[in-house]
Amino acid sequence: MILRPLHNEIILLKQVSENHEPAFRQLYEGYAPGVYAVALQHLKLPHLAEDIVQSVFLKLWENRTELTSIQHFASWFYTIVRNTIVSSLRKQGSHETYINYLKERMEIAMDSPELHLMKKEQVKLVQQAVDQLSPQQRTAFKLQREEGLSYEEIGQRMGIATNTVRVHLHKAMESLRNYILTHSPNGAMVACLLPLILLDPNFF
Repeated sequence: MILRPLHNEIILLKQVSENHEPAFRQLYEGYAPGVYAVALQHLKLPHLAEDIVQSVFLKLWENRTELTSIQHFASWFYTIVRNTIVSSLRKQGSHETYINYLKERMEIAMDSPELHLMKKEQVKLVQQAVDQLSPQQRTAFKLQREEGLSYEEIGQRMGIATNTVRVHLHKAMESLRNYILTHSPNGAMVACLLPLILLDPNFF
């Protein structure tokens, strides 16, 4: 990944280390498209690439106090992006059997009553997982999924910072996956399909 430094990168890094959210937003807007492109190249699926972007910038924010001591930000940032993508690839690889199984079932019985029942069970499980989210996470999650609001719009509606919205949504998705993995015999398969299930217009 070629990371082209922003002209004011040094100033932005210092400001971010001091909890300056507008500076963090500039870093995000400057580097997120490149991170997304690289993640999409490796993971092939847009929702996974978006997860990488959120994870990378969450890690950057969590380590913001170290930014001023980093001599080569591009190398440091690249390492975070690479490790996050590798971690995602490993997780997806571990679910390959379940994904192949689902594809076979869909090809064989696309319109079967059994498949429709499976879908209903998956949606019910995800709805239960959503109910387990913290109030803040659930509110941010539903505003994004039900009303299609942006991070900024959610922040305005909830009266919280945009970066806090990002954190809530990232942790919400992690909580949903963890709940599903521990509450279903087919949890790994459902967790992989979570972004697709949430796109179902009948979910909410």
